Amino acid sequence: MGSLTFRFRIARKTPSLVERTLEVTADSAQQFAVTFPLEAAVEGEFASFTGPETARTLYDTVRGSARTETFPVVMLRTGGRVYGLITDSPGLWENRCQVLIDPPARKLAALTGDGRDPYPLIIKPPEDARDTYQYQMDGWQSLAPGETRRFTTWVFASAARNHYDAQVAAHLAVANAKGWNSSTLEAILRNTSLFLLRRNLALDANHQPRDGRFIFISGPGYGWKQWVTDGFYTALGLDDPEKTIEANRAVFWTRMDYEDNAQYYLIWAVLMKRAGGSVNEALVRRAYEFVRTHEKDGLYIPPPLPGAPNPKGWKTYHDVLQYDDDDCPASNQGFHCGALLAARELGLDVTDQDIERAINGYRSLFNAERGFMPTSRMQRDTLGQDTLYGATLTYAVFGRKLLTDEQVLTHFRTSEKVKTPFGLRVISQADGSLLPGHSGVYCYGGSWFLNDAANYLLAGVHGLPAAEVDSLLVERIEREIARVPAFNESISTVDGHPHGHILYSWNSGFWWLRKEIRRRLRQTGPDPVGVAIDRKLGVVRENGVLRLNP
Repeated sequence: MGSLTFRFRIARKTPSLVERTLEVTADSAQQFAVTFPLEAAVEGEFASFTGPETARTLYDTVRGSARTETFPVVMLRTGGRVYGLITDSPGLWENRCQVLIDPPARKLAALTGDGRDPYPLIIKPPEDARDTYQYQMDGWQSLAPGETRRFTTWVFASAARNHYDAQVAAHLAVANAKGWNSSTLEAILRNTSLFLLRRNLALDANHQPRDGRFIFISGPGYGWKQWVTDGFYTALGLDDPEKTIEANRAVFWTRMDYEDNAQYYLIWAVLMKRAGGSVNEALVRRAYEFVRTHEKDGLYIPPPLPGAPNPKGWKTYHDVLQYDDDDCPASNQGFHCGALLAARELGLDVTDQDIERAINGYRSLFNAERGFMPTSRMQRDTLGQDTLYGATLTYAVFGRKLLTDEQVLTHFRTSEKVKTPFGLRVISQADGSLLPGHSGVYCYGGSWFLNDAANYLLAGVHGLPAAEVDSLLVERIEREIARVPAFNESISTVDGHPHGHILYSWNSGFWWLRKEIRRRLRQTGPDPVGVAIDRKLGVVRENGVLRLNP
């Protein structure tokens, strides 16, 4: 067609899954857009991943659109079955990836662009405290002479009693197509990484492109920006070397000098080096010098973030929690110990005494009278559940225990006594009740899956029997996926509803953490947690693929 050559391939992946791949090659520079339709001959309930729709609706995967979806799937449920259409990652479609539901026409479709004229997408201060991200987006794919681009969609069918079943079936379709289908748990976590991948197209404040072809966003509402923490965990979840390398290259300094990003960058650099990748030596050294500059007697004292709405916030991953300028949050201290171990492996000037001083500082934060790790050195009576996950990551990467068995197991036992029916509160009073003015969601006493899961994994490292760890993880995952088969930004500890972004980025790291810690503890065979969640959801494995049998 003109200067474009199309090659369309259809492959039957399973009896209920068809993969359709279109390759487009340009002889000369060309813009184009393609629609992949799926027309239905039956009536039924039309839905996106989020829920049913009765009117024609176009969903996008980029911020600024009228309707957004993280998971680009559209479905028709009828007669106890669901039929659906799914696209590959928006990051592989130049971020131009829409899905359409048109119930009156009984049509589902995926679009590589909607033909729109250029329009601005921009994030700048004060919305982002430090940085500007801007791009002139349009509704067209653009190819240079000789360039080829590939677009993959999947058509699937499955048994489904309700919308929740249909959501599970969509997850299984992608996982079966990609081959990451040891369990539904792996499917959900790695699909999350896949659909949060984006091409790094945004320009900086000077209209210059940033390094790195790809980034991992936290969710569409955050726009095209990548925190080191989220990039790290989401890349580990996807486990694609090219995407990991490019996401790591996309990190720049002003995304690193607050919260725990500098510490994560050093740990990420170690994993990159072990895998044979190149390391940005200058940025590694700058991150190291930064964390050491803000260390006092082995304790990491995070500085205020310039431009932040509140100078006492943006000091840990749970950004709006406030700490005084001379305080040491326990959350960061665990990562600080891991960062020093990373810096030593990277050849920087770190002594054994430096590492021991940081570990002793971490242990000194423990409140032995209360029997828990407090949120910080100066807030000793406030229970924190983000206080151990730095130790969990450090063990997964380096095999080093940072806290004593007694400290970890005492914190675990205290936390279990005061936990809510919907998980551990990220921050609470000593008896587990909400702090004054807290609502039970997000940072204000919500339950964050990766924190809870890391606490249970670490308890297993420090002697809690594996069967008890598995049981607690299953219980917590069941709470997480009770309303939607996805891992959320947080869930309410008051009524269990998801809060914030659905299919949230950093939870993907659980898949990797669990695998690495099981390996270090010499736990072999199928993961009992994945087996239990499959049983709960009615998912069976046959002939190497997962199938929903609700």
